[in-house]
Amino acid sequence: MTWVPPYATDVCRARLDQSFGGMGMKDGLTHIGLQFWRPTTKGQIKLVDNFKPIDDSTIINFRKWGNAHNVRVLLCVYNSTRNGWNWDLAKNVFETHRKQFIAALVAETVRLKLGGVDIDFEGKGKCEDDKKAFVKFIMELSIALKAKGKELTVDSFAYKWNAPNQGWWKLLLPYVDALHVMGYSETGSKSTSWRSYDFLKAAAGKYSSKLLIGVPSHTSKWEKASVQEHIEWIAKDPSVGLAIWDAQLKDSKWRTKKVWQTISRIRQGADLNGTGTPTISSEKNQEVKLKN
Repeated sequence: MTWVPPYATDVCRARLDQSFGGMGMKDGLTHIGLQFWRPTTKGQIKLVDNFKPIDDSTIINFRKWGNAHNVRVLLCVYNSTRNGWNWDLAKNVFETHRKQFIAALVAETVRLKLGGVDIDFEGKGKCEDDKKAFVKFIMELSIALKAKGKELTVDSFAYKWNAPNQGWWKLLLPYVDALHVMGYSETGSKSTSWRSYDFLKAAAGKYSSKLLIGVPSHTSKWEKASVQEHIEWIAKDPSVGLAIWDAQLKDSKWRTKKVWQTISRIRQGADLNGTGTPTISSEKNQEVKLKN
């Protein structure tokens, strides 16, 4: 999976069509998250308005690309504002206005014929007092989306700091189709302790097939390994997937044939071996594995 941030819609849309020596993002991706929505204080959602204008036509353009290449496109709602990540805004909708917020997410997903919802709520500190309400929200949203044939994914910090974090995984994983681990440049295939990919996989236990390990596309090397080495680790282990932040692929090493051949192997392995998370039929009645 990868994401389209609201400040780079044109760059990301062009990148999706780009060929890297005959390979491209269409060959490796299974899902795209459109990070275009924020919650309102009344439990609704709205398109972000502090970048280039985004409207239905922008969303439909990405959805059509996804349909053409068997890539599911998700509605990604996040709680960042002009003043940074606003956990109080997120808490207000997943706790105080939970039912209204769930209804708004499902309705917009159905209206725009998207594949599901990605929840990208981030808070500073552990926020342990909010864990119960957040998990209840995810559980009820999952039920509502499944009733419409839609998927649910959630983004989480890699270790014990901030919210939601690894300490919440055992409660969240039963209800989501995938969990994106926001380790990015702080976690790696050659790392030790909590920074290692093996540690993340072990922390998920029997739900490790629902993990998509986050990697940063703005750099070619982190945690003592190259981008190729990191994704090779993931390609060799069919029980985890790949989450790329973001679709701009800023570093040129991400725009190579070899990288996308490797990512394509991750997608093909999921399709052929039946590994990874549960699947839901797409609009074309095809099965798509949530692996990249």
